[in-house]
Amino acid sequence: MTLPQLPRDKANHFVYGFMIFILSSLVFTNLISLGIVMAVAALKEIYDKVSKKGNPEILDFVATVLPALILTLIHIK
Repeated sequence: MTLPQLPRDKANHFVYGFMIFILSSLVFTNLISLGIVMAVAALKEIYDKVSKKGNPEILDFVATVLPALILTLIHIK
């Protein structure tokens, strides 16, 4: 049995979202860091749409935000 492969683009978004969250959480709370990741992800997709240099996708936004959301939910007490 083989697992489905995650497209490279989505994997990149996931890794960048994770890195942004980890770095920002060194300075800010997890909730603020989650907001930062969400803002960066949204701005990236808006940039892709406006500049026509990329392909804006809601799944790219989700892939970027997902690690931050998971880590924030894990740490809510």
